[in-house]
Amino acid sequence: MLSSAAEINRTASQLVQPDAIINPRFFLASVSKGWKPRVVAVSRAGALVGVMYAKERVISGVPTGVVYADGSLDDIFLAGPEHREDAFCVAVETLLACSRIRGVRLRLLRGSSELAAIRRLVASRPIDSRYFRIKYRALDLWKFHAHLELPESYEQFLARLGGTARHNFRYYRRRFEKAGHRLVQNLSLEELRVAATSLAEKSKFAEVPQPNEFEGMLRMMEATGRPLAIGLRHHNGEWLSVIGGWYRPDGAVLLFQMNNDRDFSRDSLSVVLRGFLIEALISQGLKEFVIWADTGPPLSRYVTYRPTIGVHLDRPTFAWRTARFFLSRGRPWMPKRLAWAAQWLAPVLVYSMSGWVLRVHRQILTT
Repeated sequence: MLSSAAEINRTASQLVQPDAIINPRFFLASVSKGWKPRVVAVSRAGALVGVMYAKERVISGVPTGVVYADGSLDDIFLAGPEHREDAFCVAVETLLACSRIRGVRLRLLRGSSELAAIRRLVASRPIDSRYFRIKYRALDLWKFHAHLELPESYEQFLARLGGTARHNFRYYRRRFEKAGHRLVQNLSLEELRVAATSLAEKSKFAEVPQPNEFEGMLRMMEATGRPLAIGLRHHNGEWLSVIGGWYRPDGAVLLFQMNNDRDFSRDSLSVVLRGFLIEALISQGLKEFVIWADTGPPLSRYVTYRPTIGVHLDRPTFAWRTARFFLSRGRPWMPKRLAWAAQWLAPVLVYSMSGWVLRVHRQILTT
């Protein structure tokens, strides 16, 4: 198990795959405050065959011993097809065997080889295991990435929209172009940094990234090797809106968008720039547009979310079982901040070990 940036870069860089977005630099840039990297490198006959990217929850500077990995968008595990299932099984087993790790929280796509590996692992050794379908917005622990399928042409995309949304995409774009403003494509990361900084105080949304968080986003974009950065400029040169993200083999991810909502609240800058971007992606023959951590109207009516399974694996010790039980039962009476932190250690689930519950969980895992 690797924890330092130097170890992770040196070891995991040996297994970077051409079409994989996630790599050591991307992963390390995505590890925000409150987390510590926990990467497992799996070797066979001295050769690296698999790398699992995970992170440990840290609360007020104290490691919790609970490790998390989210495979809802990109791989959390890199390996060749011939080693994938076996190596993932070894990686999770290695985490649980570590004395300072108490539990592993995974989010996996249904039908994935990783789920098959978990089934084998649970059958081979004593582990407290729980499986559940992750319902949209049922828990605030997970990010929900919105997936928009792209058709063959921009006109086909507009035709899929409802009447009001279609009108808005056309009307606000015509209004933007008539005012003499312009679209700027292929911004450099420095240009994006300057533009986003100028817009940070002009957004009406409270979720504007903080400086450290924003720098991490830029590092993530750079690490992909295929950053996506476009923007809108006023005819006087002022920045109106910018989007940052990256390209994938068959699509693109929108990581963040910042708009001058304070001065141009009636111009639907978000709709205008996303319309330009979607048209550009379609013209490149790309098939999917992903919006990181969800989206609002009007696109929220036309996106889908990947069906995922939550997997909780815990060491079957009496002390850890007792701690999880009391954390779960006591959450309704905890202060909000402590209750939120407790979700990572003991999410609100049925902590029964009855055969009926286990049978239901195993059925979910196998379907």
